[in-house]
Amino acid sequence: MPDPAPAPQHTFAFADLAGFTALTEAHGDDAGAAVAADFERRVREVLAGHDAEEVKSIGDAVMLRAADPGTAVALARRLVAEVGGRPGVLGVRVGMHTGPAVRRGGDWFGAAVNLAARVASVAVAGEVLMTRETRAAAAAALDGLELRPLGPRRFKNVAEPVELFALRAPAEAVDELAADPVCRIVLGHEQAVVTLVHRGAEQRFCSQACAARFAAAPERYLGRGADRLDLRVSDAARERVALRLGRAYRGGRLEADELEARLARTYAAAVRADLAAVTRDLPRRRRRRPAGPLGAMWMLWRTATAPVRRRVRARRRRR
Repeated sequence: MPDPAPAPQHTFAFADLAGFTALTEAHGDDAGAAVAADFERRVREVLAGHDAEEVKSIGDAVMLRAADPGTAVALARRLVAEVGGRPGVLGVRVGMHTGPAVRRGGDWFGAAVNLAARVASVAVAGEVLMTRETRAAAAAALDGLELRPLGPRRFKNVAEPVELFALRAPAEAVDELAADPVCRIVLGHEQAVVTLVHRGAEQRFCSQACAARFAAAPERYLGRGADRLDLRVSDAARERVALRLGRAYRGGRLEADELEARLARTYAAAVRADLAAVTRDLPRRRRRRPAGPLGAMWMLWRTATAPVRRRVRARRRRR
């Protein structure tokens, strides 16, 4: 019998908004929903000029598929530069992988789809992140473009390390733009409602409210370790947050639906700022105060050790 024909290859891309959690926290759910809807509309406008399909939208993310990997790369570059490279919006990040998949109804399933989503989760604003398979399949479309190797990376439930490559937006497209440090909206000089200088660096803000938040606690956004908030989140860091959420659920501090929602945000977080927001408002564990003289001694101990415990918690958050 002849060998079976090789399975068709598809390139899957997940595009989403970098800093969406920060924007929703700063401006509210209604503003976040409006931004997500505008993002989906603009993705569809760009998609109309390419031989690719929108598979589905998931919150602030859109899943796309193209039979031709070169088409997928061209589409991803336009999404980053045209949809996310404009003032007044959030930056866009894209993750891509090429491989076989199975279609069921209007959706696609398979390891290639799952890996593309994982790759997108570690991309940063203004970046198209792809696997070695996509790089090889789209070699002609990538000719002449600067592709930076990031080395192998491990993903949960993926047996072998995945080699990643980053394609950044052209520098001239982002030189004049800067992100509001509070809500992460990208601003030019003309769009900034308020401009402040902190530690010799200019900071632009989309509103008086964001400027006031920054002025009240600049170290939260730009202080020691704040530059670490834009670093990619490791799988180990996600697992630590997931374990913490599990303990909160078992302790009665989270309902099942809220646990599920926070876990989804945990595994979708790309940078440390997104991950920190998952547990920032987590209900604290109630401690039962002992009765009688032991209770008074317990309160004295809590008061005396409070500064030390605060420093320990701060170090854990920075890891």
